[in-house]
Amino acid sequence: MSKKLSEEEKQRRRDKRDEKAIQKEAHPKVDKHGAKILRILREEAAEHPGIKYNSEYFEKRLDVSNITILRAIQKLKLNHLIKPKQEHGSYVFDEKFTEELYSQHFADEIKRNIALIASLGGLLQQYKKTPLYENVVDLIYLLQPDIARKDDIFSSGRVVVPPQMEYDIKTENWNKVYEALNSNHKIRFRYIKSYTNKEVLRTVWPLQLILENGSVYLWAYSEYAECNLMYDLNFMEEVVILREPFKLPKDFDINNYSGGGRLGAFAGDDIEKFKIRFTGYAKEWIKNHKWADDQTMKEDEDSTTISFSSSQFEKVYENVLSWGSQAEPLAPARLVKRWKDEIKAMAKMAEGGKK
Repeated sequence: MSKKLSEEEKQRRRDKRDEKAIQKEAHPKVDKHGAKILRILREEAAEHPGIKYNSEYFEKRLDVSNITILRAIQKLKLNHLIKPKQEHGSYVFDEKFTEELYSQHFADEIKRNIALIASLGGLLQQYKKTPLYENVVDLIYLLQPDIARKDDIFSSGRVVVPPQMEYDIKTENWNKVYEALNSNHKIRFRYIKSYTNKEVLRTVWPLQLILENGSVYLWAYSEYAECNLMYDLNFMEEVVILREPFKLPKDFDINNYSGGGRLGAFAGDDIEKFKIRFTGYAKEWIKNHKWADDQTMKEDEDSTTISFSSSQFEKVYENVLSWGSQAEPLAPARLVKRWKDEIKAMAKMAEGGKK
C-alpha cells in the first residue's frame, strides 16, 4: 500500500518542479546554430575585425532564417555566452561572467569536460583536413559551449595529447567515398599499389572508412579480388560514384576479420598462433597491454612471454620490430624467419653494405 503524501511534502515537490522550470527557462540549452555561432566568433572574429558578425551575417553564413538565428542568439545571451548588446555591429563574448561561471558549484565538472575535450581535439588534429574534424568540433561546441569563453582552459588543460604527426588527406576522396557509403553505391577508381607504384583500375563496394594514426583507409569488397581489401584514400585517383547500388553484407565490419587481434587496421584470411618473448622495459610494459582477445602471459625473472591468436600478421611483425632487441618472436615459424631476415638486412646496412 502506497504511503500518502503529506501536504507539506506535496508542496516541497511542487516547489522543486517550479525551481527546475525556472532554471531551464533562465539557461536554455544551446542549440546547434548557437554552437556554430560560438565557434565562428571564437575562431574567426578576432582575425576579421572588418566583418559585422550580426544576425544577417549568420543568416547567410549558416543558410537558415533570421528568426532561427535570433532564437539561437537569445539562448547564448541567457547563458551569458555573448553580451546582451552588439559592439560595433557585431556579437561578442560576454567575458564579464567568466569568473562567476567557473566559481559556481559545477565548475569542476565543466573543467573536467573541457580537459577531455582538449584531449579529443588533440587526437583529431591528425584528421584536421577531413569533414570528420569539422563535424566533431561542431559537436564539441554543442555539448560544451563554455569552451568558447575560456581559451586558456581549453588549450592548456592538465589532460592533453602531445603534438601529433600531421597527415595530408585527400578531402575530395573522403567526400566521394563518404557519399557512396551513405547511399550504398559502388565506386570506381584508379589505385596506385604500395611499393610497386603499379596503377590499377578497381570497382569496389565501400563498406567502412577506417581511421588509424592519421591515415584513412577504405575497407571495401573488391569485385576484382572477390574479397574484402583495404585501400589508402591518398592512393586513390579519379574516384567515381557509380549508379549501381549494392546490398551491405551483415558481416561487413572489419572487426570481424582481425581473428581476435587488436593491432589496428589490418585484416588477414588466416588466423595464426603467435608467441613473443619480451625483455627489458618491454617485459613490464606488455603486462598492461593487450594485443589480442585471447592473450595469455607467462613470466619468469627475465622475461614476459605472450601467446595469442590473430590474423593481423603484418601488424604483429611491425610491433615486434618496433621493440628492437627487447622483443623476440618464437612462433609462428614464418614470423621468426622474416624477423631474422630483416635483422640480417639491417646489420648489413649498418656495416656499409646495401640491403
